This record gives sequence, C-alpha cells and structure tokens, in this order.
Amino acid sequence: MTVKKPEWLGKKQLVIILFGGVLFLICACVNAGTTNTILPMIAEIRGWKYEDLLPFMSYGGYIGAVATVFFGQLVVKKGPRFVIICGLLIGGASLALYGTTRIFGVFVFTIILNRVMSCAYQQAGNAALLNNWFPRTKGIVLGWATMGIILADIVWSPYIPAVIHRIGSEATMILFGCVLVLIALFARLFIKNTPEAAGTCPDNNPNGLEELIKNTHVMKRYQNSYTMKKLLRTKQMWQISIGWGLLWMAAVAYVSQIVLRCVSLGYSQEFGVHVLQIAGAAALAGSWFFGFLDLKLGTKKASQIYALGVLAMYAISLFHKQSTVLIWISACGMMGCVGGIANLQPSMVGTVFGRWDFAAANRLIAPVVMAVSSSSFLVVSIFLRSPWGRDGLYVFSIICTVVCFIIVTAVSEKMIGANDTEALQNVNEIFNKQITEESGGEK
Repeated sequence: MTVKKPEWLGKKQLVIILFGGVLFLICACVNAGTTNTILPMIAEIRGWKYEDLLPFMSYGGYIGAVATVFFGQLVVKKGPRFVIICGLLIGGASLALYGTTRIFGVFVFTIILNRVMSCAYQQAGNAALLNNWFPRTKGIVLGWATMGIILADIVWSPYIPAVIHRIGSEATMILFGCVLVLIALFARLFIKNTPEAAGTCPDNNPNGLEELIKNTHVMKRYQNSYTMKKLLRTKQMWQISIGWGLLWMAAVAYVSQIVLRCVSLGYSQEFGVHVLQIAGAAALAGSWFFGFLDLKLGTKKASQIYALGVLAMYAISLFHKQSTVLIWISACGMMGCVGGIANLQPSMVGTVFGRWDFAAANRLIAPVVMAVSSSSFLVVSIFLRSPWGRDGLYVFSIICTVVCFIIVTAVSEKMIGANDTEALQNVNEIFNKQITEESGGEK
C-alpha cells in the first residue's frame, strides 16, 4: 500500500486557521488597538484623562486572568467552541456599551469586561481549538493564524479613527459589537471542537483513518491527570507562565505606545500612525518567520531568538530620539519580533504538555500569562507619570526581557503530558474500572 505524504492544509483546516486568525485580530483590536486610538479619542471627547483610564486595562487583565481559570475549566468540560461563542456574544454587547455610555464608572466597567471576554474567546478558547486541530504542526499554523494580531495595526489604527470622525464613536462601536455577534453565529454553525468531530484527522494526516476512529473514542473519555494542585507543583508551568508572560508584557508595552512615542518626539500623529501601519507589515512577516523557526528549530530556540531581537530593538528605541531612520528601524524590527510572541507562547504549552493535556495545563498557564502581560498597561501608566517617561519604560522592558531569556533558556522541551499511546491506555483503564464496578468487583 502506498502511504501518502501528510498535507496539513485541507479545506476544513483552512477554515479553522482563518477563524483563529479572526479571533486574534479581534482580540488585538479590542485591547492594544483601542489603547492606541479609540481610548485617547473618547477620553478627549468626554473630558477624561487618558492616564487615568489606562490602568484599568491592567486591572481588566488581572480580573481576566482569574476568570481564565474558569474559562479553562469550561473548555475542558464543554469544549473551546462553547467558550468562544459565549465570549464573543458578551464581548459584542460590551463593545456597544463602551461606545455609547457617558458615565465614567460604566465606561471603566466596559474596559474591564472587554478584557475579560477577550480572555474567553482568545486565551482560553482559540488556543485550545488550534491545538486540538494541529498538535504536530502548531508552530507554522500559529505563525499564520497570529497574523491576525498584526492586521489590527494595518486595518485598525489607520482607518477606525476616520470612521469615528465620519459616523461617531457610538455607531462605530455598535457596528464592531455586531461583528462579534456574527462571528459567534458562524462558530455555532461551522466550527467543531476537534478535527475528529468534523470527520477529519489532526494535522489532516491522510494516513490516520484508524487513528481517527481511535482518537474519537479517546477524546470522549480521556481524563487528564493535571489537577490544579499538580499544575501548581509543576516547574514547567511556572517557567512558561512567567517567562513567556514577560515577553508578552514587553511586546504590549511597546506596541501600545508607538504612535504616542512619535508624537512625544515632535512628529505628527499621522506620521506615528503611518509608522505603525508599515511596521505592521513587518510583523506579518515576523509572525510567519517565527512560526517557521518554531517548526524547524523548536519553540525554545525560536523564543530565544525572539528575546534577543526584542533586546536589540529596545536598545535602538532607547537611543534613537529624533532620528527618523532609527525610528523606522526600531519600529519595523520590534514589530517583526512582536509578530512571533502570540504563536510561541501557546506553542510552548503544546510542546511541553501535548495535545491531550493542553487544555488542562492552559487553564492555569493562560491566566498567569494574562496577569503578567496585563501589567504592561499599569507599568506604562506609572512611567508616563514619572520623571523617567518612556525612556524609563524601555529600560524596564530591557531588564524584563533579559529575565525572559534566562527563563526560556532554562525550560525543557521534553513533553510531560500524555502521548497518544498513554491517552489510549488512560481510557482503557477507566473503561476496565467501570466494568469492574458494574460487575460488583468481579472480573
């Protein structure tokens, strides 16, 4: 019998990748995108201070981190699609309220709720969905899907302010909320939790008919051994959470301030938006590039290269001042690196814990990563109020990235989660135990 070479990109797989990319895009628009554009505009229109609102992005991240533990448990019990749909529906309603309320307390509530719901459909739901479908080719797949984050800088920052000027913030945010509801409807109709449920195989492996039947059986009955208590005692959980969380924090701190950094150096806001837009194209290439490195060199080495790139670009940003050439080099170089973090972090979880225990591990890793990365907005706010300003922020980010590199270097890529054989053995043991109990202890 001739064995066909596996081709990971089938029609059903393409739908999942595009859907995952859309969720990355929405999450980036709701968080970093609004921080760069809509939040300063709404603050000015309604007479609020941008610096007073910015910390609530971090507070929302902290609350979202706690909520992600619950969302992760829902993923284990109900599957990622259920969590994604709920997050999109509630998030859509919150965005509409975000754009229409003129009450400060309600507006702050929507900032927090937007962050929390993005944890549901992105950090908990989307990460588990992509890992279910692509356990072996997750690196390159995430490299494509996370381009959605970068598209936010290309399609959001340049055009959303113009839309707001034309139809107003109320209509714009209501329209954005309706988009989330439509995507939730699409997920309900066309998205499946696993490739087996869609009648195909993980990574679209055409040699896996027997594996498909076996995995469908295992998927319904597998019980992971990673309880919350066990995860808290697992060294790799803390290494991934803190190390990659700090990488996220450094990335968000830079991206959220690109436009405002240019303005502070005497350039126009239009120039800053133009830099962000062009640098976004570099980030698209970076997203694919780090996915390629992940596939060829492994997640650990790709993450080390990422950290070194961030260090170099932050160093240039610290000293470029009003050099237009260095502004372009640092922005494009940094965004090229930033394009990789969204796929490297969940990929590392999949590398260490595997397909079968990914959801169980991610229900704790994702909230810790969220808590660490969300501190970026609070850190930015603190430095903007201090005498050190953005230069102090960049020095702090350099220190954090050095710590990241040390942690990434120390982590082991050895998989400690169950492989396919161990998962099947787990199910057989559960089945035999049930038979024994039903027969009154007699074999």
